[in-house]
Amino acid sequence: MQIGVKIGPALGPEVGRAAVEAERLGFDSVWLSERVVTPLDRPHPYEPMVDPWVALAYVAAVTRRVRLGTSVSQIALRPPVLMARELVTLDRLSEGRVIAGAGAGWVVEEFVATGVRFEDRGGRLNEVIRLLKHLFTHPGEPWHGKHFDIPAAGIVTPLTPGGPPIWVGGITEAGLRRAARYGDGFIALAQSPGELAKVRARALELRSGYGCGGAFPIWTQAPPPADVAAAKEMARRWRDAGADGLILTYEGTVPDAFLAQADAARALIEVAA
Repeated sequence: MQIGVKIGPALGPEVGRAAVEAERLGFDSVWLSERVVTPLDRPHPYEPMVDPWVALAYVAAVTRRVRLGTSVSQIALRPPVLMARELVTLDRLSEGRVIAGAGAGWVVEEFVATGVRFEDRGGRLNEVIRLLKHLFTHPGEPWHGKHFDIPAAGIVTPLTPGGPPIWVGGITEAGLRRAARYGDGFIALAQSPGELAKVRARALELRSGYGCGGAFPIWTQAPPPADVAAAKEMARRWRDAGADGLILTYEGTVPDAFLAQADAARALIEVAA
């Protein structure tokens, strides 16, 4: 089991320091979230965030080992050809360390502000995932779909065979079906190891029904352990539930938040490995 850490939201160069410290401590991956816009007429749990793909390019330049992921990005708000080129660029610059975590989204204002229909966001994301994989592997062939009609065209090719993996995030049955059918992995929001075990069983059931094989990592976000003893117990419980990885989400500013609990973080990373 691998251990990653969420290093955002961040608004400046501190994201680079956080990633460097995460790599030094032994984390396997670093993650950023995305909120394109936020409503101004009602309370909202998130603040506006910088673009995660630009920020991860910054992180790629100051790290050498950690994988770079989004948990998650609203990739279907972007034109798919431009999204494909951004992902391929980061894949090349990071030497194959990218994980494209994708979600359908739930904030209506994000769709209104970017001129994308909110009502068909699920079907649109389904097609975007398939289309990105097409552009990664067969850009010289046209694409004719429900939402996009793209001619054959030359586009930069990825370093990673088949392109950067696309992991789908979600908490609903629809999101799990999307991940099982079109994704290369799933990022869950499980509240407990028991819940994750059920999610994992359902995902594998769905993949079998869709005729999908191969590796299918299942990760979940989780709060960090308070101390070394808690870290050892945490690793055991999540591993027994079938988690392939955890994304630790700290309260407070990172890296200061996880550096203050460095012994617990190291213990979790070592025991999980």
